[in-house]
Amino acid sequence: MFNALVNWRNWRLPVKLAAVLIVPVTIAVGSGVLQINSQIDRAETYAALQRLVKVRAALIPVIDGVQAERRIVAEGVGPQLLADQVRRTDDARAALRDKIAKTSLGEVVTARMNDVQGRIGDLPALRERAGDDVPAVIRTYTELTDSLLDVDEVIASEFGDAALLRTAMGLHHVVHVRDQVLYQQAVVLSGLTRGQLTNAEVRALVESNVKLGYIAGEFAALATPDQMRTYGKDFNGPDIEAQRTMLAAAVLHPTSDAPSTGNGTNAGKPAKALPIAAADWSRATDAVATSMGSVVTGLQDDLRATADRLRDESSDAAGTASAVLFASLILAATIGFVVGRYLLRSLNALRRSALDVAWDKLPEMVATGRGSTEIEPVPVHTTEEFGQVARAFDAVHQQAVKSVIEQAGMRANMRNIFVNLSRRSQSLVERQLKLMEELEKYEEDPDQLANLFKLDHLATRMRRNNENLMVLSGGDVARRFHKPIPLTDVLRAAAAEIEQYQRVMVHTAPNAEVVGYVASDLVRLLAELLDNATTFSPPHTQVSITASIEAGDIVQIDVVDHGIGIDPEALEGVNQRLAAAGEGMDVQVFREMGLFVVGRLAARHQIVVRLDARQGAGTRAIVLVPAELAPRRQESWESFRGETIERRQASWFQQTRPAAVPPPPAAPARQTPESARGFLDAFQRGVQRGLPENQESR
Repeated sequence: MFNALVNWRNWRLPVKLAAVLIVPVTIAVGSGVLQINSQIDRAETYAALQRLVKVRAALIPVIDGVQAERRIVAEGVGPQLLADQVRRTDDARAALRDKIAKTSLGEVVTARMNDVQGRIGDLPALRERAGDDVPAVIRTYTELTDSLLDVDEVIASEFGDAALLRTAMGLHHVVHVRDQVLYQQAVVLSGLTRGQLTNAEVRALVESNVKLGYIAGEFAALATPDQMRTYGKDFNGPDIEAQRTMLAAAVLHPTSDAPSTGNGTNAGKPAKALPIAAADWSRATDAVATSMGSVVTGLQDDLRATADRLRDESSDAAGTASAVLFASLILAATIGFVVGRYLLRSLNALRRSALDVAWDKLPEMVATGRGSTEIEPVPVHTTEEFGQVARAFDAVHQQAVKSVIEQAGMRANMRNIFVNLSRRSQSLVERQLKLMEELEKYEEDPDQLANLFKLDHLATRMRRNNENLMVLSGGDVARRFHKPIPLTDVLRAAAAEIEQYQRVMVHTAPNAEVVGYVASDLVRLLAELLDNATTFSPPHTQVSITASIEAGDIVQIDVVDHGIGIDPEALEGVNQRLAAAGEGMDVQVFREMGLFVVGRLAARHQIVVRLDARQGAGTRAIVLVPAELAPRRQESWESFRGETIERRQASWFQQTRPAAVPPPPAAPARQTPESARGFLDAFQRGVQRGLPENQESR
């Protein structure tokens, strides 16, 4: 029992985890992490609110400046006072811009602020026409102050904490009440300048008074008892009573645009001026505005102090929790150091062994199909859970090695079966082709000859399918050339390998020769591309195959059709499968055998094949043959003579009418199917026979 407790390396895994994690989980997590995160978040929130308080403190002087300009315009005291006030307003605007640049505002606040900046931008034009239409200018100033108050309300709503939201909204209501008092002051001063108010101004004063009462009620619903006492003390007194009395007298006084009574008694008499002295009205309203200003200042100080206090409390709480967490982590680290080091070593040993098996040993066995069934055990030799996991992994490794060897043997057997089957079938097809060549040589009936050509092409396709099976099985085909083949012959041979060879237009190829051991594979590669192009394009369209020599003597062969094309995503996938065809076979091979064969053949000789979407419609297959596989051909008399004979033969087949008494042509020497494809192509274009009725799917 004592030895089991002392030998801690053989403890069970739950005991080890408990020894490592119980102290930090119990002390650090339980006492600190959540609390620290909460306090840090609160402190950051209060810091953001402090910045909002500063922005709001910079916004209120802008509101005061606009209100002061409105009063000066209404009173008409002169341009010098207006210019001085404009300068103070602009200074307040600059201070507000500086605060906004240093603060991250919400989307709604930013949108409202941008709207207000646009309106403030119209202030210079408004100031220029201050003496033209005073009521209209006052209305414009009032619209601007309303916009500024909207921004202030949005900023106030950003204070999410309940302790700050009530004060912030109360401050907004007091600023709004003060604005209504100053608005009433400006309207009445404008009327005193003219002598009387208009009906529109009287209605505006009544609406403003109603709004003032409503806003005061909103403030009363949110304010604390101390705030209500301060508001009540500053908003009651002889000045406010005098202001209310004079406002009532202004509202009840006849307006300048009031209709006459109709009896003619007041006709021609001058209208009575407002029974209010401008000095008394200005003194009373200024006193009320000053009282409201002191309430605004008190609420601002209260809001700032509350935000500072809450942030300091949150920061202190986060610091205390951090100290406790730090002490607990030191204690947990001391206890878990030894155990954690051992756990880390064991896990590293398991990881290295698993990655070595997954990345090196098993892939090597899969690639070669050979290997020893003996495995190297994982170097973890304890009897606890890590040791048990190591032994379990050794068992899995052992079984995987056996499965790989068995699967490699099965694949080799299946590959050999496919190779043998393909070779047997190919032998029969070759015999069939030779027999048809003999029949074609002595057949004179055009109809029968056309049918023989059909059979010849079907047999050629069967031979190509057998060769494709050989390629997929990893074998090599028997058809090989020992001498270089002209590139033109390679292109024509590829066209002759497909069923719809009549639709293929072989353009003149450059003077190059394909090395013998590559020629047959290149023919099959191009035949598969041409087969795809003719299968997936309308029967009435042609498929063109061209060749050119590019930079570095690389031969580029293009197969272009006018079919439905391939969408970009599918095209990218096809090009990826073409590039990876030389690495192995997947499920896509059974649906796209032709493209897989193309990729396998291209990878065998380092030939690059890719598909490209054409402008408009159709698909373009690009084949890049390295220069060493298709060197330029040296000009000679034999090559020139062969090209001349080829052109004469093609022109003979393109004649529309034979000569009157044509001499019997000597039978050409039949060599291989590839050498006769040019004649076959010209003959089929001349007689227009042998078109397939149905296209065979790929």
